[in-house]
Amino acid sequence: MRELTEDERETLARRREGFDGFVAERMPVLADFAKGLALDEPAMIVADPQRYLPAIDAFMRSQTILEEDRFWILTRIGYFVGEVLVQRLGGCWLLNEVPDTRSFLRYVVGSFARVENPNAMVDPFQAVFPFLIEPVGRDLTGLLAQVEAELRRA
Repeated sequence: MRELTEDERETLARRREGFDGFVAERMPVLADFAKGLALDEPAMIVADPQRYLPAIDAFMRSQTILEEDRFWILTRIGYFVGEVLVQRLGGCWLLNEVPDTRSFLRYVVGSFARVENPNAMVDPFQAVFPFLIEPVGRDLTGLLAQVEAELRRA
């Protein structure tokens, strides 16, 4: 593995320091999102995200997402996609500390028990961003299937 630059070392230290807060934030953010969508038992969204997929998929299909709203929805859908993948593939959230990878120094989901490649990981926020700029009719279930298939091939 190559030596990290000074900037990379500083970013790594900051990202490590912020990791616990990042992970802790996902539950209240997702529960609030589910509550805003009037979904049953919003606090269960992290424990059983697959149960909420049909409703969130239907919601996202019909949304026109303005540029000024992208960060807000990116946070929620990124966390949600990450949680679905964690549950489906037996993984966890982690900080990618592997230099020269696509998601280096980003919070990702990986360490999947049900994926052959032990190094497979994905940044759910990076995966979701292009989805958010698609027109009305976007397919969250399809996006998840595509990301899962790519992880299984990795």
